[in-house]
Amino acid sequence: MAVAQKNFHDPFDFYIRKLPEPDRDIQTKRVSVNSGVIKSVENLTYDTYKIVIQCSDDAPQMVATAGQYATIKVPGCRKPRSYSFAKAPENENPDEHTFFIRLVHGGKLSSWIAGGNREGEHVVISGPLGKFALDDSNKTMVCIAGGSGMSAINAIVEHACNKQVERDCYFFYGARTQADLYLQEEMQEIERNWNKYFSFKYIPVLSEEAEDSDWDGPRGFVTEHFKDEYLSKGVVSVNDIKAYFCGPPPMIDLGVETLQNAGLDDSDIYFDKFEDIRSPAPVIDNTKCVLCDECLMVKPVPNCLVEATNFKTNGGGEVSSFERVTPAKTSGLYYNSLFIDDNECIRCYACVEACPHDAISADYDKIPKTLRRIS
Repeated sequence: MAVAQKNFHDPFDFYIRKLPEPDRDIQTKRVSVNSGVIKSVENLTYDTYKIVIQCSDDAPQMVATAGQYATIKVPGCRKPRSYSFAKAPENENPDEHTFFIRLVHGGKLSSWIAGGNREGEHVVISGPLGKFALDDSNKTMVCIAGGSGMSAINAIVEHACNKQVERDCYFFYGARTQADLYLQEEMQEIERNWNKYFSFKYIPVLSEEAEDSDWDGPRGFVTEHFKDEYLSKGVVSVNDIKAYFCGPPPMIDLGVETLQNAGLDDSDIYFDKFEDIRSPAPVIDNTKCVLCDECLMVKPVPNCLVEATNFKTNGGGEVSSFERVTPAKTSGLYYNSLFIDDNECIRCYACVEACPHDAISADYDKIPKTLRRIS
C-alpha cells in the first residue's frame, strides 16, 4: 500500500491509496491466445488428420517460425494439447494454421477430432512456442521424423526450400507400413524445387511392412537405417551436419545417442520432444531462479505457472495443496515460490526451453523451496 497526504496543513490527516492491480496478461505477451474455428479436416492416412484452424479476424497475429508449435484446446477437453505447425508460415493463408494430428488410443483431443464432423467447431489456439527452427549454417541437414513428427520437419524443409538454402538435405521418415505414409507427392515437389546446385533426398523407412509386399524401399527402424547406411558408410559426416528430430521420444533418444556417440556436438542437434500427461511436470528450483520472467512470458495456459505459498505435502513427498498469491501485492519470492501446478501443467515444456538459467526441470525435487527456507 502507498500512503498519500490529503491535507498539506495537517500531516496526520492522510488516506490509503490502493495500488493498481497488476496486468497478468503482460506475463504472456510472447504467446498469443486466439479463438478460431476448424476450417477443414482431411484424412492423410487411416489414423492421421490434417486440420486447418482459421483464427478470428481481430485476433493478434501469431508470428511463428517453421519448427515451432502451438497448443490447441477443443470443446469438452479441459486441457489443451501441443502440436507442431505443419507448414512453413509463408505457405499458409492469412490467419490460418495447419496441423497433423494422429489418433492416439485414449487421447482426448485426437479422439474428439475423429469422433465426428468438426468443421466449424470453435477452438482456442495458443502460440507460438518452442525454439526448434532452421539454423543459419550451410551444413548438410539430416532430418529424422516419425509419426506425426512429420509436421515440424515438413515445415522446416518447406522453409528451407523457399529460402533456396545452399545445403544438402536428407529427410528420413520412419513409419510402420505403406499405409502410414503421407505427403509423398509434397516431398517430390520439394525435391524438384530445391536449390538446383544442391540435393534433397526423402527416405521413408518402414518397420512393420509385410515381407511379401511390393515395398522395395528400406526396412527396419529409421534411426538404425540412418546409422548403418549413411553414417557408418560415410555418406554423411558428423563434421558437416546439423541434425533435426521430431517424433516419438524413444526414436529421438536413440537418434541423439547415435549421433553423440559418433562425435556430433549437442549444439548441432535440434529437437522438440513432446511429452504427455504420463510424463512428469517440470519443477522450478527457486534457488536458481533469477526472476527474469522468461517462463511467465511463454506459458500457454493461465494457471500452469503461478506464484504460491503455504505448501502442504503428502506422504509421497509431493505437493497436495498450496495458496496462490498475487504478484506485486505480496511479500515477494523471498517468502513465496514460483510454482508449476501439476494439475494445470500440459507438459508442453515451454518453460523449460525458455529458462536461461537451468532453473526448471522435471528432474528437480518436487517440494518447492523459498529463499527464506533455505537461508
